Amino acid sequence: MLTDMARVLLVDDDPAILRLLEVNFRMEGFDVDAAGHGEEALALAAATPPDVAILDLMMPGMDGRQLFNRLRADPATASVPVVFLTARGRDDAMLVDGAIFVQKPFDTVDLVQTVRTLVETGLS
Repeated sequence: MLTDMARVLLVDDDPAILRLLEVNFRMEGFDVDAAGHGEEALALAAATPPDVAILDLMMPGMDGRQLFNRLRADPATASVPVVFLTARGRDDAMLVDGAIFVQKPFDTVDLVQTVRTLVETGLS
């Protein structure tokens, strides 16, 4: 478990995936903020900046890429490491500088380890 509880921001429009992530990250000792859409995520990030953000790439309204850009534009969240979850196969159109992509379906153990590594190394 993490010695200092790292905060992870989870954003996915699918309630089942959001709950799965929330439960797994809490069980691994993370503080969790969960949002079902981009505007909610921005409000949570503004209130308490996360140590890592996990964003669904394809969401209605503000998609993950737009949310990423808004987080990067705010000095309080500009350096937060981002992991994108995507149901699409990886292609060059998806590449976003400074982000990690994880394809759905994903292994929660691997995702938690990826986030733990980001927190421990301070990468962004």
